Amino acid sequence: MNTSIRAIAAAALALAATSGFAASDTATLNVTASVAAVCKLTLSGDMAFGALDPTLTTNATASVTASYKCTKGTPVTSFTVNSTTTGSYSGSMSGATAGNTDAIPYTITWTNPTAYTGAGLGATITAKTVTLSGTVTNANYVNVTPDGYSGSVGVAVNY
Repeated sequence: MNTSIRAIAAAALALAATSGFAASDTATLNVTASVAAVCKLTLSGDMAFGALDPTLTTNATASVTASYKCTKGTPVTSFTVNSTTTGSYSGSMSGATAGNTDAIPYTITWTNPTAYTGAGLGATITAKTVTLSGTVTNANYVNVTPDGYSGSVGVAVNY
């Protein structure tokens, strides 16, 4: 029994000695992030007028849908086609073949979108859409060299 008391006393002494050496300190870990204001613009495809037949008297038309979403609370200041906010832009397509100096003019029109403030970019958020309607008048392609014609135009949502 004396051995048991000694063992218990030794264990208690060891426990007291080790708990006297245990210490702790705390610090606060700050966790931060930021979300930038951003808008994402997509186009439904290219504005392709197709094969223009100069024997016809009709104008060629094509349309594309521009869709955009912005981060929550981000206000859109303007929608532009080649930096134009007026709802109408005129440009021209150039011939692909070297030496072909012909160009085919076109017009793109749209209805300026109503004021928009972003609701987020998530899949459940409905995008703001703008229909871009293009026209090549018959008079602008009846006297051009047979060739492929193309050009590009910047479409932007400014915020």
